Amino acid sequence: MYRSLSFASGKKPDVSKLLPYIFMLLSFFTSKTVLAQSQPVINGIVVMENGSPVEFASVALQDAAGKGLKGTLTDSLGRFSFPALQHGKYRVKISNMGFITHHTDIIQVTVLHKIVVLGKLKLMEDAQTLNAVNISVQKKVIEQSIDKMTINVENSILSDGNTALELLQRAPGIKVDDEGKISLKGRAGVNVMINGKLTYLSPAELSVLLKGTNSSSVSKIEIMANPSAKYDAAGNAGIINIVMKKNQMRGFNGSVSVNGGAGRKARYGSGFNLNYKNAGFNVYGSYNYAYRGETEYLDFSRRFYNNGVVSGHYDRISNQHTETNEPLNTNNFRVGMDMDLDQKNTIGFLINGNVGKYLHDSKTGNILQSQAGNIQSDMATSNYDQQSWSNLTYNLNYLRKFKKEARTLSADFDFASNSFTSSLNLDTYTAPNASSPAQTNNRRGYVPAKTDIYVAKVDYTDQLGKAIKIDGGLKSAFITSDNNLVYQNLTDGAWVYDPASSNYFKYEEQIHAAYLNLNREFQSFTVQLGFRGEYTHTLGNQVTTGSVLKRNYFQLFPNLALNKTAGENNQFQLAYSRRVQRPDYGDLNPFRVFRDPLLYYEGNPYLMPELTQNMVLSHIFKGKYTTTLNYSRTTDVITWVSGQIDQLNTTYERPQNLKSLVNYGISFTGQTNYFSWWTATNFANIYNNIYRGGEDSEEFKNSQLSFTINTQNAFKLGSGYSAELNAYYNSKSVYGISTEKAYHSVSAAFQKNLLKDKASLKLLVNDIFQSSQYKQTTRYQNIDMYSHVNVDGRRVILSFTYRFGNPFSVKERKTGNDDIQNRIKGGG
Repeated sequence: MYRSLSFASGKKPDVSKLLPYIFMLLSFFTSKTVLAQSQPVINGIVVMENGSPVEFASVALQDAAGKGLKGTLTDSLGRFSFPALQHGKYRVKISNMGFITHHTDIIQVTVLHKIVVLGKLKLMEDAQTLNAVNISVQKKVIEQSIDKMTINVENSILSDGNTALELLQRAPGIKVDDEGKISLKGRAGVNVMINGKLTYLSPAELSVLLKGTNSSSVSKIEIMANPSAKYDAAGNAGIINIVMKKNQMRGFNGSVSVNGGAGRKARYGSGFNLNYKNAGFNVYGSYNYAYRGETEYLDFSRRFYNNGVVSGHYDRISNQHTETNEPLNTNNFRVGMDMDLDQKNTIGFLINGNVGKYLHDSKTGNILQSQAGNIQSDMATSNYDQQSWSNLTYNLNYLRKFKKEARTLSADFDFASNSFTSSLNLDTYTAPNASSPAQTNNRRGYVPAKTDIYVAKVDYTDQLGKAIKIDGGLKSAFITSDNNLVYQNLTDGAWVYDPASSNYFKYEEQIHAAYLNLNREFQSFTVQLGFRGEYTHTLGNQVTTGSVLKRNYFQLFPNLALNKTAGENNQFQLAYSRRVQRPDYGDLNPFRVFRDPLLYYEGNPYLMPELTQNMVLSHIFKGKYTTTLNYSRTTDVITWVSGQIDQLNTTYERPQNLKSLVNYGISFTGQTNYFSWWTATNFANIYNNIYRGGEDSEEFKNSQLSFTINTQNAFKLGSGYSAELNAYYNSKSVYGISTEKAYHSVSAAFQKNLLKDKASLKLLVNDIFQSSQYKQTTRYQNIDMYSHVNVDGRRVILSFTYRFGNPFSVKERKTGNDDIQNRIKGGG
């Protein structure tokens, strides 16, 4: 069987019809370039003492008497500009957390002196942040800017001994469910990048990768709810970028660390980080090992109705209880080199590795009873699943800097090899009853999965005049996946191939993209307009059945952001974007994974990609308090939906397209210094999710007004002691056809600096009250189900870190390791 499906209505957009509008917009942005150059303007660059740019510093333009006229923020290179000024006398005030406020002398703007270039303005660090070992500014754990939230993981004493997935659970606005699915501000469809690069993994494989990534390897987490056109259009709810550590200090230096503790089972790990840097050469490497023991308890209750409709009294009920033992061994390593060929050309090479083993060993009891309480079936199932994976990524990058400071050209080539293997045994014993004798069923499965990823991209940045910035680029990604699931049943002492459950699935995907971003500064506001075009080709081949599913489509993804400053204290942004979430090959692969013979999961090869229209209005007050209003509408929304075969007492879950999801809400982020020794970042989000339409356009609605609260508190206790307290609460919410009950968590950590601040000892207590529990109910068609997943959240971890070498940092080199944002910030 061969099928060829086009996107949405089946019509491809006529790109030629868009060209006149694009040329009109280009003319609008470029026609006033000469005029912008002739108007009075003040610009400059804000840097630290070591020359590193200070991004998102608050810059205020004042008159000669010190009265505020307007304000702006520095960009990722520390640059700022006040164009279209009147002739007169001005001052510039620059402030940023951790630095002494800087005031310039009076600036005279006249006919003869109308373009004022202040050059590099150095911010001096506040003396209270200095110490004898490290004079670099200590960033806050959470930083909020107009376009993203940054969580500086390496500055948090709550981070040690965790996995990257557990770090995300505590991030403001992010929810991670019991299966590792990630949502942002109530919306699923989050794209996760590592060092500015997409993983292209299925949710299950991504969950394993993040569980296998030690928090000791993570530098920071960037959360972008409305990314610009330079980023991939995938990710309806936004993008989460996990930036790994990369030491950039001069000379030879590094650190070693060790941690240990326990939840229900033991946890421990260790690692090191080394770096050598001179004037034009930098080589670095790191290795982290972690062992995580874990036990979870899962309860599922399913009611069955003979009439096939959830109404009245149920006829029978299935109660299932599972206890798991899930040890995890992970190895993370990273080796890289950057080299300046000359002052204008830089090349870099990087290898990232994540290798590990995971065991899912569970015991499940499943009792089926009639409404009267008579036992109809009593099953005991043993599920023993040995998993191993290897993720290796190779990156070659190049950066060209031109004589013109703002002009850069970068190129990246990546190859990622991802292999995953699962060997499972499912043994079930059914106790005898009045109607049937005892039965024993033995099943085994072997799942080798191989995914190869090739990505090539080129980015160009330039400045046109004093007020226009342009970004453009090309990107191509090729993904191939090979999954051959083989199930066998033990029959008369011999293993026999099971064709009904086995499936060989091969998947190919190509995505070719081009983008153009234009940023124009006016007197009191900035306009950023972006277009990204993406052509997608997918081919899913079910080798077992001979079914082939092919899709080709082109989509244009516009992005618009208007930034307005009002005096020194207020900044506004109105943003619009159109984004896409493609079904990954794991969702498309129809193979079945059994928890026991009466509960399994399967993919859906006929999933359609979902499209989202997203609008955001943000306001920042005094650089500390951010309020955001958001609205989005998603069509063909992909959610996991339960199904049921009543006559077999069997329940299954598979991804399915619902008609739509409307999400709207308001969030608030406040950064507060309660006292000189107590600082906090508080986050609150109120949102409403409205799901509509089931399979075959069935009339269906599931909605819920929900809220999330998160608070991150840091305490300076004196004499080298410090502490942190994190708490969050997620209220009742809905996902697809299901309703999730509220849950919360409280975590605390303490730190003591030792050996003249070269070492630190940390004690972490996570989920103190064991209150992070996942409870879900589903009542839909013939489904009446309740589940409770009791995760192994509470644990105590003690860690020790020792730092050695030259403590003085130098400016991050702009390499081609990452997407342009991370390259500029040296986040690699």
